[in-house]
Amino acid sequence: MIDRLRFVLMETWESLTRNATMQAAAISTACIALILLGGAGMALYKLDATAQSLPGQFEANVFLKMSATREQALQLKAQLEAMPEIERVTLTPREVAWEQEKQKLAEDVNLADLPNPLPDKLTVRVRDPALLPAVAERIAQSPLVEEVIDSRKELQTVMELSRLVRWIGLGAGGLLLMASLILIYNTVRLTIASRQREVRVMALLGATLRSIRLPFVLEGMTQGVAGGALAATLVLIAAAFISDYFVRQWPFLRDMPPGLPPYIVIVGLPALGALMGGLCAWWATRRHVHI
Repeated sequence: MIDRLRFVLMETWESLTRNATMQAAAISTACIALILLGGAGMALYKLDATAQSLPGQFEANVFLKMSATREQALQLKAQLEAMPEIERVTLTPREVAWEQEKQKLAEDVNLADLPNPLPDKLTVRVRDPALLPAVAERIAQSPLVEEVIDSRKELQTVMELSRLVRWIGLGAGGLLLMASLILIYNTVRLTIASRQREVRVMALLGATLRSIRLPFVLEGMTQGVAGGALAATLVLIAAAFISDYFVRQWPFLRDMPPGLPPYIVIVGLPALGALMGGLCAWWATRRHVHI
């Protein structure tokens, strides 16, 4: 058993060190494939996180009647906070809203001498964005409420965008994964074709089919790990430069949700490379290595 393990490891090491050109081609192929997957994965993760965060920013603005007293506004606020669908209710008193409005328009018009035309306002955020239209309709039935603005059209657009991003991510990820597997499989197949004579010699010396195939599988896994590590490094460097560039161009992007954590890329791409390289090498040896 130990001799067989030593034989397999020695064959794997000799194969890795013997043909530098073939190894460079295999590692670069795995690297390119994993850069495509890693870059697409990070971009789609960012898009999906952004699409998921947008619905939470949609709230219902409840404007009370001018005849509603402050005590009635506070009672309605307490009633809304008791509803299980509602996460938070914020009261904006009419005098506070008027002061904000005067400051906003101070450069254009003087509103100091005008009476306050604004009512008290309640800002309602629900736990599930999909419930916002139904909750807004319930609130509008209150005799204290003058108008409810819930931005349901914008919310529906964002929800559809979120679903679209997920489907695009699944479709693009699947296509890139298939392309990566094909690239790595063809590289391993060429490696096997270039070493057919060695395979025949090992078979004549009594090596089992498993012993002959296993070094190719380990070689493919090693190539995948090396390609994945290189791809992770390049993807993280490129992502840092691209993110910094976009933030400098559009500062509001600082408020967007964070992207994929770097440790997932550092661990995930080499692990995915090992899995892809091992599977492709195993399948190639099953088809092209025979005694």
